[in-house]
Amino acid sequence: MTRRFVRSLLPLGLLALLVFGATANGAWILDQVQSASGGLTAYAATIQMTQHKGRTQSTIAFSFDFVPPDRMRIVYTDPGAVKGQTMILNGDRFYTYLPSLNRRVWQDVKKGGTDQGKEMGFLYDFVTRGAEAFIAAHPVTVASQTSSYTLTATGQTVETVSLAFALPDGRQVVRLNTGDGAPVTVDIYQGETLAMELRVLGYAMNESIDDTVFRIPAKE
Repeated sequence: MTRRFVRSLLPLGLLALLVFGATANGAWILDQVQSASGGLTAYAATIQMTQHKGRTQSTIAFSFDFVPPDRMRIVYTDPGAVKGQTMILNGDRFYTYLPSLNRRVWQDVKKGGTDQGKEMGFLYDFVTRGAEAFIAAHPVTVASQTSSYTLTATGQTVETVSLAFALPDGRQVVRLNTGDGAPVTVDIYQGETLAMELRVLGYAMNESIDDTVFRIPAKE
């Protein structure tokens, strides 16, 4: 997918200087997530995101289908006010459907002009095959212990290890499934304040997604 933001790609030889805490005990998970991201052919998930603003918070849930480099579909399932809202990216074409307004919008995407999934933090870098570049560009600490996480949509419990990325304006704390390297949670902080929580409720990687999922309806 084309990207609005150009991330600095440092020589791989500098990676060891940037990865603080990624000793021999933790380097394996970095290798795993980079390999999984670089080899990704398809990703489908149910995701919940909670945004924090002061003392208030709002939660949305949606299905997310992605085939690198530039096919994506998001369908919101909760809350009711946005249920059914759909966004489809297919190459250089972008489509939005707002059922509450019975409104459909078709757009042509200019090169470098869209980054619709960036709010998902590291998960978006992972599915767009950008995990290696992200890790190279940000100091990361790997937790020394694992923890369990349940994918509530499927009931599956997986073992995870946490990565903490230092960013210019805060940090991201990411939990990876140790079985396949996929992110299952992402917490995004602005400074020391939690701004966004992402939870993957269920997912499948590298399973075929039918082309019709990304079909943009003809203009009426």
